[in-house]
Amino acid sequence: MIFFVCRSSMSGPHLLKRGKEHRKMDVHRDFTVASPAEFVTRFGGNHIIDKVLIANNGIAAVKCMRSIRRWSYEMFRNERIIRFVVMVTPEDLKANAEYIKMADHYVPISGGPNNNNYDNVEMIIDIAKRIPVQAVWAGWGNASENLKLPELLHKSGIYFLGISSHYI
Repeated sequence: MIFFVCRSSMSGPHLLKRGKEHRKMDVHRDFTVASPAEFVTRFGGNHIIDKVLIANNGIAAVKCMRSIRRWSYEMFRNERIIRFVVMVTPEDLKANAEYIKMADHYVPISGGPNNNNYDNVEMIIDIAKRIPVQAVWAGWGNASENLKLPELLHKSGIYFLGISSHYI
């Protein structure tokens, strides 16, 4: 019988393999792959995501990009391997928002109330298909709470990164 136990040390996390073959495995060496395609193949997936539309702004967008970039660096040793497209209102541009600087590409959208932009499911779907991206992350609030978003993305062959519609 073989099982893994996660141990943390000053040099980083490690897995200990218990059973006949007891050895220390360095997570960075044993689980690092070169590309999203290799990751998908190695872990039995069938869809590669290398471009994500961030359908939110402000700190939500910043946190998403930072988290995925940190994971990308740990997994691929390249924090820019997954690209980000962000939606940007005139107000966001005028404020020189941090999330715009962090993105790889931005798409101008109308300003004003959120139903004109970050809460507009049809517009988000249209942008995701035009760019094109493989996934959409809508953050919290806005369109992320609209059941139509994951359903319409699924119909378009685009993944919804977020909570399952069963929980909304």
